[in-house]
Amino acid sequence: MKAKLIKVNDYYYLRESYKSDNDGSQCERTLGTTNSQGELGKLSKQNCDEIFGVVDVEKLADEVNETIDFHEFCFTSFKLGFNKAMELNKDKVFTLSNLRKAFNSLENHPNRTFTELVALLQPAEIEVEIVTEEFESYDEILNRVKKPILDTEGCLILKKI
Repeated sequence: MKAKLIKVNDYYYLRESYKSDNDGSQCERTLGTTNSQGELGKLSKQNCDEIFGVVDVEKLADEVNETIDFHEFCFTSFKLGFNKAMELNKDKVFTLSNLRKAFNSLENHPNRTFTELVALLQPAEIEVEIVTEEFESYDEILNRVKKPILDTEGCLILKKI
């Protein structure tokens, strides 16, 4: 099942667009959110962060700290951090439209921080697919039904399309 994962600050929600059976008009429904249960379940903030490319810097630092000793750490931390940032951002390309949006934002809000500007340039929605399993339902006729798979915390599992 395909849907759009939408990010608003640190909050995520999953929205599906569909055509109404009654009149054929376009409708939307919220399938899940990170702070409450949706129609299909709750969303894992960690899973959503991974899809949007949000990096847990403390986790990365802990991983590096385990691989080198303290004396090396002082010398190599800058180099490792820079290389990791380059690796994480290798596919991020800003368009001319993105830059115009950032400059217009600065004109209207000159006190914005760098982090706020970068947040404006990041995508706000990403096409995802809900991981499902297929099973047979025995009602009046034999049907194949797709049911969402939940993680250990009871949250929907999403993957980027």
